[in-house]
Amino acid sequence: MYLINGVALNRLDRPKEAIESLDAGLDYIIEDNKMEADFYNQLAKAYTSLNNLSKAKTFSDKAKKLELPN
Repeated sequence: MYLINGVALNRLDRPKEAIESLDAGLDYIIEDNKMEADFYNQLAKAYTSLNNLSKAKTFSDKAKKLELPN
């Protein structure tokens, strides 16, 4: 629910609201690397929209780590 909301808000160009939703949803992820990576990718997208490139890179890097095969 939080991820879908975050994606929708990013598409509506409402990155601050997307970040709020995605941050809240991160607390509910339990052992699901794919979903966690999706959250981080959306956070990276939202921070890029806000021109906060350092935070965008941080979240993008976290997503890439989770997407790597074990």
